[in-house]
Amino acid sequence: MKPEPPPFQEANRCDVCKCSFNTFRRRHHCRCCGRTLCNEHSSDQMHLPQFGIHTNVRVCSDCFNNFSKSVDDKLGPSAERINSISEAVTRLDVNGDLDHKTKSTSLQPPVPMMPECKCGMPLCICEVSLPPAPAASVQTAGSSLASDSRTKKTDGNSRPRRSTQDIRQGVGPSASGSDKPLANYEANGEGLREAIKNGDLAGVKDLLNKGVDSNYCDKQGLSLLHLAAVFNQTDIVFTLMDHGARLDCKNSLGETPLDCAPVTLQYKMKKKIEDESA
Repeated sequence: MKPEPPPFQEANRCDVCKCSFNTFRRRHHCRCCGRTLCNEHSSDQMHLPQFGIHTNVRVCSDCFNNFSKSVDDKLGPSAERINSISEAVTRLDVNGDLDHKTKSTSLQPPVPMMPECKCGMPLCICEVSLPPAPAASVQTAGSSLASDSRTKKTDGNSRPRRSTQDIRQGVGPSASGSDKPLANYEANGEGLREAIKNGDLAGVKDLLNKGVDSNYCDKQGLSLLHLAAVFNQTDIVFTLMDHGARLDCKNSLGETPLDCAPVTLQYKMKKKIEDESA
């Protein structure tokens, strides 16, 4: 049967520093020897298996130091051997980390050395010699650029386009003398407006010959002659005038086709009127 811990002493002062207890300085006891102590001299904790106490309890510094010393004496050489083994393992890990860092550093590519400046200028103008690029890569890049240029040229030749300026100046397949319309237009005023927008002189003549009214106006009061004059299409303007298009028709702003035409086209339209009236 295990012995019981010693009874607590009931003293009015600390057994170590002899300080008195009050409201702010409480009385404590060592569970190992039972002495009355202050908080400062009973702050150590340990378990007391000799009394059946297997959890850490408050003890005085004397009992704590005595217990630690007795444990060290019992271990003896074993403790020293454990400490030496732990130190050896620590040194081994440190050396392994250093070797690993050295190997990783040695695997890195060498940093190229910059040539020494010989010009003495504030902004160095010394040329740095660079290693030549592989011939295969240069040849591959040149061949790819050549193929791209050939592809772009082929695309540009296969899809010709007419700019807005060409349409307004009457440049295109219809202006070159072709008698075939560029598209199949509806035989009405809207189809004739579409042909004028495309600058299709052949299409305009074909629709006028089919009987489409040359004085057709849209909802804004813009006639076909207005539209051709705005786009500066001289041949189409003259064709509409030959088919009876009125020059006195006004749009929503009160402008006639002659007012909407550029200066050069105005001059040509006036001269045509004068020639027909002469």
